[in-house]
Amino acid sequence: MNKLFSVFKYFSFFVLFYILAGAGINLVVFPFAIGLFLSLVWCGQKSYILAPLYVGASLLQSPTLTTLISSLCLVGVILLVSGIHTKLKKPIKLSLYFVYALISQIGYVFSEVYFNSSIIIPFITVVSSILFMQCCNQIFSAILVRGFNYKLSSIEIISCFVLLCAISCGLTAFNFWGFEIVKVFAVFVVLLSTYTFNISATLISCITVGLGSLLYMNNPEFIAPFALFGLSAVAFKSKYKFIPCVAIISLDLCLGYFIGVYYSYSYINALPCLISSIAFICIPNKLLENLSGISSSNSSSVAMRNIVNRNREGLTKRLYDLSEVFGEMDYVFRSMIKGGMSKDEVKEILMQEIRSKVCEDCKERNYCHRVCENETNKIFSELVNCALERGKTTLLDIPAHLTSRCSRVSNLVAIINNLTSQYKQYASFMNNLDASRVLIAEQLSGVSKIMKSLADEVNKNVTFDIGRENSIIDELTFNNIVCSDAVIYEQNTDVTNATLVVRNEDAEKIKIPSIVSKICGNKMVVSRNDPSSKSGYRVLTLKTAPKYDVIFGSANCTKEGSVINGDCFSLIRIENDKFMFALCDGMGSGEKAEKASSLAIGLIENFYKAGFDNDIILSSVNKLLSLNREEIFSALDVCVVDLKKGIADFIKMGAPNSFIKHESEISTIESGALPLGIVQDAPPAINKTVLQTGDFVFLCTDGITDSFESNEKLMDFINNLKANNPQMLAEMLVDKAIQNNGGSANDDMTVLVAKIFKSA
Repeated sequence: MNKLFSVFKYFSFFVLFYILAGAGINLVVFPFAIGLFLSLVWCGQKSYILAPLYVGASLLQSPTLTTLISSLCLVGVILLVSGIHTKLKKPIKLSLYFVYALISQIGYVFSEVYFNSSIIIPFITVVSSILFMQCCNQIFSAILVRGFNYKLSSIEIISCFVLLCAISCGLTAFNFWGFEIVKVFAVFVVLLSTYTFNISATLISCITVGLGSLLYMNNPEFIAPFALFGLSAVAFKSKYKFIPCVAIISLDLCLGYFIGVYYSYSYINALPCLISSIAFICIPNKLLENLSGISSSNSSSVAMRNIVNRNREGLTKRLYDLSEVFGEMDYVFRSMIKGGMSKDEVKEILMQEIRSKVCEDCKERNYCHRVCENETNKIFSELVNCALERGKTTLLDIPAHLTSRCSRVSNLVAIINNLTSQYKQYASFMNNLDASRVLIAEQLSGVSKIMKSLADEVNKNVTFDIGRENSIIDELTFNNIVCSDAVIYEQNTDVTNATLVVRNEDAEKIKIPSIVSKICGNKMVVSRNDPSSKSGYRVLTLKTAPKYDVIFGSANCTKEGSVINGDCFSLIRIENDKFMFALCDGMGSGEKAEKASSLAIGLIENFYKAGFDNDIILSSVNKLLSLNREEIFSALDVCVVDLKKGIADFIKMGAPNSFIKHESEISTIESGALPLGIVQDAPPAINKTVLQTGDFVFLCTDGITDSFESNEKLMDFINNLKANNPQMLAEMLVDKAIQNNGGSANDDMTVLVAKIFKSA
């Protein structure tokens, strides 16, 4: 099958060579066959097959010595340079190929000057052949590389019309006793265009064919009739293909017999329209539908984009519904929270249990609980109070007068201690259960907010820009970057998104972002580079670059005598062009501290990636750590920078002060709140600050801050640092802290430094 296709392809090239070899501009300049041969070689077709086909077609069309010399020189030079580059394994650049194309026509220029003493004609022919070669490059690189499944760019469409004009010029030469081949071609092109392209393309096609005949014989005889054929076909277009065929044949007869448009007209002149119509009617409707689908990819793309927006409406409703579901679940879990009993209620319950277990069958029960009721209740209350506060009661806590008359004092003490211990276990369990319910409720509330936020985002219709898409494809093609498809869409005025399908070898080219940025009107950056379902292509996703960007530096030192640093830090990009850098200091040092800090920082990272709010994140992490039976306490220092607006959120829980080094001064972000894991409901300290280009943000653990005598001295040292590299600043600060401690680290030390700058 492949061999058959290859034979058909090269036979088609031979036919084109033969037609274009006779396509002369006013029968003087013949550049088209030369340009076609040069283009096909450039587009990767086998030059050793094309060479004899070109020479044979040229000699068949014009068997002269000039033709032989010029064609042999042309193919000889091209075969030679192609062989040399293949041997050296170096591809030919297009600019260099233009030079080779000029050199290859020296034989033609020499023979023309020598035999015909003409210099103007060879010059025009050489220039025209190079221009036509570039037009063919646009067409064949698109068809042979991308195939027919993608729409052509504007440049490629114009190049197609140029080739159509050249073919028409060549076909005009074939006139057999009044039977014009160019009319056969023109009518077929008109009918095919009518059913596969829009009205504009159809009319331009038929006029282009007419211009080709004008180029050949310097006579506009066919321009008006071919244009009228196009109008007639469009006007009578029907699901019955024979109707526009009949309209064209009738129009041709009318123009020939009654109006006299043609110089001469007979039944032979009427045959071309009839033959073309029969050939067109024989084309299967299914094939025409497929061709129409390819040519109307732009309109189908519009339909698909409308479907996208309709689907977003359905998705928005489902997200809102899910948000309501999670909101209801949050309410249910909060309603399950029991809450603890008051101290008086606990004492009353325990005292009833004591009476039941100690005094139920005692002979002195009536005396103690009736005659001396107030005194006995007071003693029981004090004993229970003592057990709750101190953890247990002893015989020394019982008054002497009760000891003298009660024979069950030891039993009383044991039961009080036992009941108190059971109550504390139960209270701890209920508190943990309530805390777990609060934690789950907060997560459900967070998920509900995320769902609602997503619904609000999805609810905005996506605006597509087909004009800019075509401009991007054209501009990329002009820069020799094959882009088979492009989609530009906007959801708000701040962010533009572009998705391009480009060849694998073009995906990394740095021209792509600059071209897209120029056409979109703002700086665009490649955010994703994914493989495509189409072999040999990749999908590039570009988005509007944020106004600001950050670079980071970090330095640390482990406490003297410890093997593991108990500090952990994180640097991650989160959604909506935000960057988070966080520092966590596990209490103490060594493995236990490292475990505490890494656990906390891991939770923080995942919550931020999921899109939860600051309050929910810190509250949830704090509760999770406080529920851990091991005492895991960590000082947390988080900075979230919005790269679009240059606003930073500083979130602190037990962390020391942070610092912002401006161009000429330094500011402090005060510490606050308890460390993570100590108290379940400890709120974080949150500070919102506007950052400027050139600002440096310093986050430090207490190992750094404690090494300085005062906060003012630490600020002075940072403010006087002259380096602009965040990594150098971090290392200089750690070195100074170690120097302040006499050359050793008294605690784990870690510094994060971030520099804010405008995105280029």
